[in-house]
Amino acid sequence: MKRSTVILLLIFLALVGLLVYLDQREPAGEEAATATAEPVEFLFSESDGVPSSIDIQNKDGEQVVIVRNEAGLWVLEQPIEAEADQASAQAAASQLTSLRVLSMVEVAPADVGLVQPSYTLTVKLTGNTQKTVRIGDPTPTGSGYYARVGEENKVFVLSKVGLDALFELLDSPPFSKATETVTP
Repeated sequence: MKRSTVILLLIFLALVGLLVYLDQREPAGEEAATATAEPVEFLFSESDGVPSSIDIQNKDGEQVVIVRNEAGLWVLEQPIEAEADQASAQAAASQLTSLRVLSMVEVAPADVGLVQPSYTLTVKLTGNTQKTVRIGDPTPTGSGYYARVGEENKVFVLSKVGLDALFELLDSPPFSKATETVTP
C-alpha cells in the first residue's frame, strides 16, 4: 500500500470516529434554550373573563366609554350615548386581552409618569372583576409604556403596539355608521 493511501485512510477513519462521537452527544444548547424560555404574560388573564366595559381617559379629560348591553352588543356611553361599531369595539376588547407585559421594573412611579398618568384605563370583566390601569411615560426604547394596576406599587412595561391601538379610541370613538350622521 502506498504511503498516501494509508494517510487518506487514517484521515477518513478519524472523520468517521468524530462523526460517531458528535452524533452520540446530547446537544447542550437545546436543553438550555428550553429551560430559560420565559412564558408570555398578559395583563388580563383568561380567568379574569372577557371585557364587558372599556373606559379610557387621557390626562386632558377626554374620555371614551364602551359597554356591552344586555343583548351582548357594544354601545357608546361617552363621549355621547350611541350605538357602537361592533367590529371596532370588539377589536378594542380583543386588543385588551392580548396586552403583553414585557417586564416588571424597579422604578419609582413618580419617575415614569405614574403619579399623574397620561392615560387611565378601567376595564370591567365578565368574571366580576374590574382593573384600573394607570399608564405613564413611554419607555426610552419606545417599545412600551410604564404602567401599574390599581394601587399596587409594581411597575410594568406594557406593549406599545396594543396600547397605541387603544389610545386611538380617544381620537376616533367607535361610532356605528348610523350614528356618524347624527350630530352630538
